[in-house]
Amino acid sequence: MSDPTPILSARDLALHYAQRGGRWVRAVNGVSFDLHPGETLAIVGESGCGKSSLSRALMRLEQPTAGKVRLDGADITHARGETLRQHRRHIQMVFQDPYASLDPRMSAREIVREPLDNFAIGAHQDRDGRVIDLLERVGLSADYARRYAHEMSGGQRQRLGIARALAAGPKVLIADEPVSALDISIQAQVINLLGDIQKAEGLSILFISHDINVVAHVSDRIAVMYLGRIVEIGRTEDVLGAPQHPYTRTLLDAVPVPHPRLRRARTLLEGDIPSPSTPPPGCTFHPRCPQAMPQCRIEAPELIPTAQAQLAACHLHARPSMPSTKAHSDKRLP
Repeated sequence: MSDPTPILSARDLALHYAQRGGRWVRAVNGVSFDLHPGETLAIVGESGCGKSSLSRALMRLEQPTAGKVRLDGADITHARGETLRQHRRHIQMVFQDPYASLDPRMSAREIVREPLDNFAIGAHQDRDGRVIDLLERVGLSADYARRYAHEMSGGQRQRLGIARALAAGPKVLIADEPVSALDISIQAQVINLLGDIQKAEGLSILFISHDINVVAHVSDRIAVMYLGRIVEIGRTEDVLGAPQHPYTRTLLDAVPVPHPRLRRARTLLEGDIPSPSTPPPGCTFHPRCPQAMPQCRIEAPELIPTAQAQLAACHLHARPSMPSTKAHSDKRLP
């Protein structure tokens, strides 16, 4: 039986920004992955690793420098005008800051109705009723339709942002740090809401976060990103249970342990993430890696299978018998 067609895929995707002096910021630098129907793939990494830039390239809010983006089998890398607008109906985004992403001059009714009007969804006279349905679906009563974003709490604003994203009936939802700006007590509510909606709608979710504890609960697979590249990808239980890249291990070691008896030896990450405009040669993680070898300073490792089920871009796993994923870029990634 063949694997299902990915609902969203990236192949060798790059997004570079020009700087003064002829330098380039390599925010995304050769990323490949598949997102399959109904699954949640988490993208994790430190601030500055390129997670949000990746989401903007996938949404086509920024034109990719290189590579391809496919949505439901269609190449949207260079889509323009009406073609791109229609594709965007099927891929929507929930932003990190629920206040900055909402127009303060528009009421909740206007915010949620806007996608319905833009894509001519349903009869004109039925759209206000659809707005109420969407608000109630995310846990906001009909009374909120008349309110403005500044009259709502952070959690309510994020629910409003989710309702807006759902209005167009997307197949893919990109959630860019959707709970990081919320109180801990509200985070679980929003995460549970996304999970309930996913089950009801069969949505595929790309969940971007720096919080390992959050992605451990919401994701089917995890892709670990460092300085514009994916350095490890696999099933959540494999990546968290047996990390195969030194960077993944340091991320897990940084997660607080709740009970003193569960304390363990840790490898703490030292130094700041290098500038994406002047990345180190070879493996970009080698200046901070406790297991760096001479080869790491010269040659950039490819994302290859490891002894576990996941892929990792690390010379510790390089073996002649292990085929590189570059030669099989059209096959399903773990």
